Amino acid sequence: MMFRFLRSLCLLAPVVMAAPAQAQVTLDMSKVTCIDYATMAPEMRRDFIAWMSGWFNQKEGQTEINLRIMRTNIATMEQWCARNRDQRVMSLIEAASRNPGSAPGGPLSIDIAKVSCADYRASEAEGQFLLSAWIAGFVASEKSQPRIDTKGFARIEQATEAACKKNRKALLMPTVKAQIKG
Repeated sequence: MMFRFLRSLCLLAPVVMAAPAQAQVTLDMSKVTCIDYATMAPEMRRDFIAWMSGWFNQKEGQTEINLRIMRTNIATMEQWCARNRDQRVMSLIEAASRNPGSAPGGPLSIDIAKVSCADYRASEAEGQFLLSAWIAGFVASEKSQPRIDTKGFARIEQATEAACKKNRKALLMPTVKAQIKG
């Protein structure tokens, strides 16, 4: 089930900040407009969505992702953005979060807090990145820090991989959090 979820997650949300290895790019996620989102490369949109999902799930105290609801939210956001190109994406999501619908679990749901390092390492590279981006958004939300440093994120990815390689039974979320704090 974990592998199907990770494959679905990869297909679902087509946010890696593409930058030269030596360049450091910091992006204030709270200032990204709909125009910015529309002009992102597909892989950057994917990671942006994963990060935002982690951010807002933390605000609600949730560690579960429901792919069906996420698809609906992405489609709604993209429709809104098509009509409000100068608006900030985070503002849209904040407004929508004030009126949340029910978010039942189901076959397309997974509790990120229960994903192990073994699950993480067994998934495809793209699925690994989406999980890490989601957790990074979650942790950033805990700190009320909407900025992402792409060079720092790459370092966290490498450290998470090394930590998970050493302890496959560890849970992924605390492992990533430890790398972010370290």
